[in-house]
Amino acid sequence: MNLMHAMNRQFMVPTLLIITLSIVSCDLLNSSKSDVTDHKMYVFSNTAQKFYLIDYRNFEIVKEIPLQMPYEVSEEISRLAFMTLSTGGDHLFFEVTGTWPEPSLGFARYDIGKEEFTGLFYTEFIRSGPTRFIAAQDGSAPGLIFAHLRDYGTYAIDLFEEQVKETISEEHHFRLQKWISHSPDDRWTVVHNIWSGTGGYDEIQFYRKDSGFRDLIFTLSEGGSDSIAIYDFEFSKDGERLFLTYQLSDGRSRNIESYFGSYDLETGKLAESDLRFPWSLNPYYTAYSPKRNEVYTIGAYQEFHILNVETHEREKVIVLSGKTQGSSRIQLTPDENIAFISCALDNSIFVIDLNMREVVHTIDVLERPYIMIIP
Repeated sequence: MNLMHAMNRQFMVPTLLIITLSIVSCDLLNSSKSDVTDHKMYVFSNTAQKFYLIDYRNFEIVKEIPLQMPYEVSEEISRLAFMTLSTGGDHLFFEVTGTWPEPSLGFARYDIGKEEFTGLFYTEFIRSGPTRFIAAQDGSAPGLIFAHLRDYGTYAIDLFEEQVKETISEEHHFRLQKWISHSPDDRWTVVHNIWSGTGGYDEIQFYRKDSGFRDLIFTLSEGGSDSIAIYDFEFSKDGERLFLTYQLSDGRSRNIESYFGSYDLETGKLAESDLRFPWSLNPYYTAYSPKRNEVYTIGAYQEFHILNVETHEREKVIVLSGKTQGSSRIQLTPDENIAFISCALDNSIFVIDLNMREVVHTIDVLERPYIMIIP
C-alpha cells in the first residue's frame, strides 16, 4: 500500500554524565506497609507530592504514599511528575525534577512488591520542558524506558542500570510533543507527534516493535494530511483499526464540537462518524473494552460516553453528577466490568459498573487524583 515504507535510523550513544543516588532505605517513603490486597490500583495525584494504593474490587483506599524527596526543598522547585508502569509490572517509574536554578531531570523507581522507593538518579539534562516516557516493553531490559525530552530529543534510558543507553532521535522543538505507546498485540511501537501553534498538526507513526525505533513502517495523517488534532486513541481487539477522538487541526471546530472516528490500519483511511461531542480544550480521553467491543470517553464535562465501535453510534451517556469541569482519565478493571474516572478538581474518583450502566460508588478524600494504573 502507498502508506508503507521503511526507514532506518541509526542510534547515537551519548556520553552523558549520570549522577546516581542509591536509596537503600525508605527515605522517600514515610508510611507503613499496606494490608495485603490482590486488587491493586495506583493513583497519582496532580499535586505531584503523593500517590495512593486503592483496592479496585472493594473501592477502598488502602494506603496514602507521600513522595518525600531526600533533601530540603519546597514543592514548587522539586517534585515528581507523571507515573508509568515498568515492563515487568513490578515497578512504578516517576519523573523527578531537581532543585533550582538549574533543575536536573531525574527518575525514581518504586518497587511494588517491597512497597518502597528503591532508586533515584539524575541525568545531566536540565528539566526545562515536558518529558513523555513509557516502558520499552523489552523483556531483555526490564528497566528500559523510551523518553522524549522536549528540548533535547528521544532517548532510551535504563532505570535499573541508571544510565542513558541510546539517543533514538535528536528531533526536538518547543512546539513538538511525542507521546509513545505500544499496540496490545505487540506489533507496533507508536509515536503520536503533536505540533502545536499556528500551522500545527498531528500524525501517528508506526514502528515495528522489535526494531527499537529503527523500522518506521507507516504514518497516519502524515504531515497533518487528515487535518485532525487527536485527543486519544485505542486499538481494536483484532489490531486492524484505531479508534480515536479528535478535533480539527485548522481550528474550524474550536468552541463548537469534537469528533469520533476510526482508522483502517491496512489502508490508512480515516472513517469519520456522525458522533459529535461538545468541544473541549481538555482531551476526550478514551478506554476500550475488547470483551464488550466498546469505547468509553469523557472530556471536561459530566458526560461519560459509551460508544459502539461497529456502528459508530452512542449507546449510552452516563452523567457524573457534581463533576467539576476539567480533565478526567479512565481506567478499566482487568475483567472490564468496572470503569474508574478520576476527577482531580473534585478530589474524587467515580466508579461505573459497565454491566449496570450506572455510577455505583464515589471514592472521595483523595487529593487531586489523575493517572490510574492497575499492574
